[in-house]
Amino acid sequence: MEGYQSAIQIFKLLVNQGEFNRRDNPGLYSEYLDAEVQEALAVLEHEFTCKFLHFDDTVYLVPGIDSEILGIQPAELRSYFGSNATRREVFLGFYIMMYIFHEFYSGKNKDPKKIDFLQVSVLIDRLDERFERLMSMSEEEREELEKTYQINLSSSMAIWSNMLVDHETKRRTKYNMIKNVCKILEDQKLAYLVEDQIRTTPRLDTLMRQYYLHSERVSLINQAFDRGEL
Repeated sequence: MEGYQSAIQIFKLLVNQGEFNRRDNPGLYSEYLDAEVQEALAVLEHEFTCKFLHFDDTVYLVPGIDSEILGIQPAELRSYFGSNATRREVFLGFYIMMYIFHEFYSGKNKDPKKIDFLQVSVLIDRLDERFERLMSMSEEEREELEKTYQINLSSSMAIWSNMLVDHETKRRTKYNMIKNVCKILEDQKLAYLVEDQIRTTPRLDTLMRQYYLHSERVSLINQAFDRGEL
């Protein structure tokens, strides 16, 4: 019973904070290592479709893609892009997010992190190049890529190509789209925007190096970006 109560305490803290470490929470960290607590946490992982990850004296909560309780819901994501935002804008936001991760973490050396920051203007130029390449493909080629990678390329391409880079009065611009994506990442404590530079957090660095880059789907997406298929 004590193990279950400790597991609930740990779960509540992680839902609110996303992570905790031994330095700031030595008592709870010690309880996390207890075998009985681990058994209770395994049940919570199954029930809430999430993962408790432990790296470098820090415990992380990572919601599963299909988590209806812990993950970000589509309606919540749409709110980042404006009151009239559609699912198509959410799809474009996802594409930009994946490409940001690719820019940071597609290194071939021992440490996969390639850069310390990504300038927004550089990101816009590179997205322009990618969408222009996709536009040059036949409709059949794009449909095949969409089927292979389960990404809505056509709608993302159409929205991006019809946006201005920036405008004093218009909200739907490439610059604001990237700002909205960065706001999502910032709220999830993964990255932040400062002086038009995107920078990652230690949390994202650890999760990418130790967990996400070992995922088959992330590897597939990175390879597709490398080949220019996405």
